[in-house]
Amino acid sequence: MSCRACAAFFRRFFNSKKFVIKCTCTSKTVGSHPCRSCRVAKCFAVGMTPTKLCGQRDPNGSSPKKLLDSSSPTTSNFSLLPSIYPKDTTNITSTLSNFSVFESKRNHMFSSIFPQDVFGITSLTKNDLHLTNDLVSDAFPDFAKLNSCDKKSMINGFVLKLWQIEPALDHVAKRVEYKTMSDEDVQKILFPFFNGKFPNGVEMSDEDVWRIFGHHWTYFYKNIIEPIVKLSLDQIELMAIIWILFFDHAYIDISQKSSELCWNIKKVIHRELKNHLMEKYEDEEFVQFRFMNILVVPAIVEKGEQKFLDEFLICEMHRIKIHDDFKAIVKKQRI
Repeated sequence: MSCRACAAFFRRFFNSKKFVIKCTCTSKTVGSHPCRSCRVAKCFAVGMTPTKLCGQRDPNGSSPKKLLDSSSPTTSNFSLLPSIYPKDTTNITSTLSNFSVFESKRNHMFSSIFPQDVFGITSLTKNDLHLTNDLVSDAFPDFAKLNSCDKKSMINGFVLKLWQIEPALDHVAKRVEYKTMSDEDVQKILFPFFNGKFPNGVEMSDEDVWRIFGHHWTYFYKNIIEPIVKLSLDQIELMAIIWILFFDHAYIDISQKSSELCWNIKKVIHRELKNHLMEKYEDEEFVQFRFMNILVVPAIVEKGEQKFLDEFLICEMHRIKIHDDFKAIVKKQRI
């Protein structure tokens, strides 16, 4: 629900050939109206989405034009691809509200667990998978049309990646400002995480926990989270990374149709990320430099995921109590 003025603004914003999303509020006088970037951000925040637009009319006012075409086959014509304008970022920006709702539900779900230990958190795996399925199905309708095995494989792989960058998500969303983690800071999280989750009679002291798991956790913060945080990503850039991580066309256990969908969506996200950077920065060389730095993030996450799988093996060796739902998806990723 919105007033007619905001509805008209939202429609014009996505139908306009001047698809400018750079904030200009700092250059305006006090008391002036917010810029288009800030105003459309508020539209997304209350749940408005371009997929619900009726479209614009052709020059003679007779018939509406579709903003998004979802009727064509995925393999021959990417169905989420609208009539592209020069600086279009529609597919990324239209999913911001979906991801905001998704994060809110996940934060509420994980904050309800006490204590925040390894078994309690992994016991929410199935709920996390359901939330992720709802997110992607709502944001990309073609994903919902894939066969169940492909969807399950893609979601399972993505959830592990998402868990890798959780602190970075909190930082970008300004829920928790990330600071450089000392060994003492890591220990305050690590020790309660494993406390009481060893079999009776073979409990580990804090010193042993640090000796065995400490280097994995310090590697995670220093080599995964800190490089991502240092990029100072905005919401559009982070959203692009999220979808690049999800639509990883390198999946080996999905059908050809699903692989092609992943490849097509990934190309669109790359192009729209480049469009966003071109609007945000004037220096073309810096745009290319920034673009390449952002595309390094998936490789960083992949390294973190491999380190995480190594840590999981150690947990199994020491018979640490982890929920079976989480064990199932991790073992699937190791195959």
